[in-house]
Amino acid sequence: MVMLVMIARSLIILLFLVIGLRFMGKRTIGEFQPFEFVIVLAVAELASTPMQDVSTPILYGLIPLFTVFIAHYIMTHISTKCIKFRKFVNGQPMIIIDGNGINYEILKKLNLNVNDILEMIRGQGYFSIEEVSYAVIETNGKLSVLSNDTAEPPRTVPATLIVEGKIMGENLAMINGKKENLERIIRDRKLNVKDILLLTAESKKIFIQPKYGKYVTFEVTHEI
Repeated sequence: MVMLVMIARSLIILLFLVIGLRFMGKRTIGEFQPFEFVIVLAVAELASTPMQDVSTPILYGLIPLFTVFIAHYIMTHISTKCIKFRKFVNGQPMIIIDGNGINYEILKKLNLNVNDILEMIRGQGYFSIEEVSYAVIETNGKLSVLSNDTAEPPRTVPATLIVEGKIMGENLAMINGKKENLERIIRDRKLNVKDILLLTAESKKIFIQPKYGKYVTFEVTHEI
């Protein structure tokens, strides 16, 4: 008998969830705005208790769910009418890569690191910052990229040798590079290791992205 009650309660709540989520639209989880993702997490928690605990009146589960869905509807309606409110709950798109390369200040503001950005652009099919004219972090966290058609794509995956002021010793060893050679290349550009946000090498082609300023690319005549 208890089992039948649990099944019936679960089906009722499931039907209620399907109806409620239907009103949230047909976007996938990856397309949800931040406040919508929070609502989905809250709904999952609220729905699980009345499904499992038959001593809890089912109405106690349905009322909070109904409240959450109504709150979502109201917030969505307000955000379509008020730009300030929309920015408050959703944030706004931010340009993370521009004509100068990676924007370090935006990177910190979004609580991202260089490896996050490199992973994102690789996911879009780009293996070098040079290949990207502009990249925008959308309000749902996805990256939109405008390619740089004048840049020549790398023939191999560039080796990441410096990230956020730290030399990647393992990567340097993989290309049979030497730390003193790398440091000499940096000194020749009148830079310090701590000033470099990203340094990559593809054969003898070097890419340097300072924390502040435009990136530079050049070829070295000696071994790295």
